[in-house]
Amino acid sequence: MRDVPIDRIMTPDPATIGPQQTVAEARRVLETDAINHLPVVEGDRLVGIVSSSDLLKLHLFDDKLPLVEAATVGQIMETSIIVLDRDATLREAAEKLSMGSFHALPVVDRKRRLHGIVTSSDIIGELLRRLAG
Repeated sequence: MRDVPIDRIMTPDPATIGPQQTVAEARRVLETDAINHLPVVEGDRLVGIVSSSDLLKLHLFDDKLPLVEAATVGQIMETSIIVLDRDATLREAAEKLSMGSFHALPVVDRKRRLHGIVTSSDIIGELLRRLAG
């Protein structure tokens, strides 16, 4: 299982958002697409990530909801992102996810162009498929 190329389980061309878009727009994309992680891109280059839990924290800690909704994604996104190279394996993804308090790894090339995303749910799904087979 450790040699499975990451492109076999990643979600290619995931939904994205730009840093100048609003938090309200990010929330709509997360809800509409039923996803929990939203890569932030400028052009095709990864510059950050926003998760549904990031948005939940904003709402819990700020009683001025209209102001939060008007904030830009660039103001709240996580910029210290752990990523996977396009040539990574399932094992590398599992190792990285096990080390942090995050649940998604954008898949990028050397120029940080976004090619996909792998989540902890993707890895668990692959494990379950292999256990069933």
